[in-house]
Amino acid sequence: MDFKTLRYHALAVAILVLIFFIINTLASNLVTPTRYTIDKIAPVYLNYAYYIDNSKQLDFDQIIKQPQLRINQPLTHIPWSFAEQNYWLFIELNNKSNKAEQIVAHFDNPMVDHLTVYQLNAQNQLLDTQHFGDKQPSLSLFQYSVPHYRFTLASKSTQRLVIKIDTIGISKTPVNLYRNKEFIDLVRSQAGIWGIFVGVLLMAALYNLVLYFGIKDRVYLIYIGYIISAITLMGAVLGFGFYLWPTAWQLWLHEKIVLSNYAIAFFTLAFCTMFLRYHKDKCWRYTLSLALLALMLVLAVASLFIPENIAAPLFFVIMALLYIVCIILIYNKLRSGFRWAKYYVLSWVPLILGAAIQPLELTGILPYSFATHHAFLVAILCEVVLMAMALADRVRYQRERALYHATHTQQTKLLNSAKLKQAFMALQAQQRQFALCLIKIRHFNSLNTIITPAQGYTLIRHVADKLALQLSYEREFIDLDSDLSANNQFVDLGSGVFACISSKTQSQAMLTERLTKILTGLPKQYEIKGLNLQLNYSIGISYLNDSDDFDYWLQHGYSALKNAKGNSNKVSSSTGKEQLMMDVALAAKLQQAIKNNQLALYYQPQINLSNNQVRGAEALLRWPVAEFKNISIEQLILLAEHTGIINELTLWVIEQACKDINNFAQQNYTAHTISVNLSAKNLSINNLVEKVENILIKYQVPAQLLKFELTESAFVESQQALIMLVDELRVLGVKVVLDDFGTGYASLSYLVNYHFSELKIDKSFVLDLANNSTHQVIVKTAIDMAHNLGLTITIEGVETQQAHHLLKAMHADYSQGYLYAKPLCYDDYLLFLQGQYNL
Repeated sequence: MDFKTLRYHALAVAILVLIFFIINTLASNLVTPTRYTIDKIAPVYLNYAYYIDNSKQLDFDQIIKQPQLRINQPLTHIPWSFAEQNYWLFIELNNKSNKAEQIVAHFDNPMVDHLTVYQLNAQNQLLDTQHFGDKQPSLSLFQYSVPHYRFTLASKSTQRLVIKIDTIGISKTPVNLYRNKEFIDLVRSQAGIWGIFVGVLLMAALYNLVLYFGIKDRVYLIYIGYIISAITLMGAVLGFGFYLWPTAWQLWLHEKIVLSNYAIAFFTLAFCTMFLRYHKDKCWRYTLSLALLALMLVLAVASLFIPENIAAPLFFVIMALLYIVCIILIYNKLRSGFRWAKYYVLSWVPLILGAAIQPLELTGILPYSFATHHAFLVAILCEVVLMAMALADRVRYQRERALYHATHTQQTKLLNSAKLKQAFMALQAQQRQFALCLIKIRHFNSLNTIITPAQGYTLIRHVADKLALQLSYEREFIDLDSDLSANNQFVDLGSGVFACISSKTQSQAMLTERLTKILTGLPKQYEIKGLNLQLNYSIGISYLNDSDDFDYWLQHGYSALKNAKGNSNKVSSSTGKEQLMMDVALAAKLQQAIKNNQLALYYQPQINLSNNQVRGAEALLRWPVAEFKNISIEQLILLAEHTGIINELTLWVIEQACKDINNFAQQNYTAHTISVNLSAKNLSINNLVEKVENILIKYQVPAQLLKFELTESAFVESQQALIMLVDELRVLGVKVVLDDFGTGYASLSYLVNYHFSELKIDKSFVLDLANNSTHQVIVKTAIDMAHNLGLTITIEGVETQQAHHLLKAMHADYSQGYLYAKPLCYDDYLLFLQGQYNL
């Protein structure tokens, strides 16, 4: 860990200490009021009794007249239950002091339906009567949320309180008597806890709502649903809900309190299911979860019509099922490696403890106290905080997983080009010298036709492991990832290509030697189901230019890799200076040049061997701009094909050729032909023949003066479309020439299937024609065959008079080559024609 990270960790620990200090200070100020009841801090003696009226028929007068019914035990012994019955509580207060006491009786159950307080003197004479409960209209919010009764106990006197509780559902109502000061402390402590609880939960809900709008993950909505359900439930149970909702709403929630319990249980299970991503698995556990959710939804609706004393026990059964299902869901994910869910697992600890304390306190197993009464609230608060931490941990995990997928290939789990680009940018920012080294499994794409993709990925992993071992001995190859993985010095670019970066300043020869040494350590054989594959490798090296970006740099490497196939040592390097790089910017300039007519056609003459006169020329494309004049036309054509502007370029060439034919005619060269090259890409031009016809008409050019030379790539691409094109051009009157005859794989079959007007012999048979008897036989045979088929023939690549005379003796029709002229611009070519060319 570096010093900067250590500093931030130390700061985080300091903040954590400060937070615990604030919590401790707050807790010390929130006293436990139940420790300071009136009988513990003043000479006031209390006697308790109670009576449970199962019939609900006795009134106040009857109860007072039958003291034998009372059970003289502390109120903590009352067997509270959900049954419909009345509870009568008797408290006798005897003030032994010489001063009067201002006393507040606190009834800690804001959900009680009817609670009546009768104040009597020692002679059982009624002094005062007050009514409380959520069924009592026109109470203040304070009386609804904190039911209490104030009275004065004179010195040296005895008074009695008779309390009648008539309610359905949660009947337990702890009664505590306080001095006024201690009661104010109680209210302050309650308000503090309520404020913390509501504030934290509402902030958590707002924060997660923002996250939902940003991330669009439904789990945040479910989490917000859980938070609102928790606030609603605890607001009803503890009383602070009257300050959150309209009074009528809160009173309805009191009446339907089981519905709030179902809501929090529903969102608990839904969050567990979504958070642990079971909605992605769709296994039987997911089906079990959906079934329980549906059951809870049905019972929640039913609770609106079922009395609380019946609905509540049924809910406790559902709660048991909820815990069982959640344990199954969590355990399965932990067993399968969901370690990132640790905070979510921890969040269940306070929930289980708080959920256990509440029913134990309600049933009297645990004694009532301020702490036990608010235990479930504190448990939910802790749970919500831990669930928020779990969601944050989940986001962190998803971000790390997304980052992993973005920087690793899915199939091989190796680093990908994203890591290579990061390293490139870092090294470039540091202005360091470095070189890209590509290592390719030769013929990998061909292997993919005989092995399955899975077997291909296994092969890549096998080679990658050996490559990692070899690179680990070479410190000059930088680590591309901070992870301590064994395969962090290279990336997988796909198709059997690996890339690494050498940061050592050294000569190309030294780097080549080092890479060749690495190749010797790579596997030469690999067996797949009994097939022993022979493995060979190529290496491409790319050096960085000042103007290069990552894509150019990588493309240089691929170009070098392609060139390495023909080298004996299978290694090639590229600086990018010696070749054209195919990029969008250059294609855009080419397209603009087409529109602005900045291109030009150069013409190489074709000679009639019978009279040594020029009969026509082949049109060759040029870009006569200083910036681009040295660019290879073949690469320009390739660029046009790759970027989809080849058709636009071809139509420009055809139109310019027809324009020049018209110009030649005006110079009295009325029979001068021009040949234009067509490739496979041109077959996709819509209505090509119609467009050619329109151009011929536009410039008033006889169709027989325009020729199209077809290369073999056109035949391989789409034979049926080409047959139709050749026939349509022939009908139009345009001659079609079979170019580069003799170099393809099926040239003879083309003569059968297509209606050509002329053949053109490739120059490879002509350059050494005078000294190569085999080529002489081939050329002579081609000439004779063409004549026998009624075709004319042109021989290109003629550079010597000896070749010229040989071809004339063989009765060839036309010839073309540097012997006569190199390709000339229009003006120079016109001068060439006017010079009355003579061999």
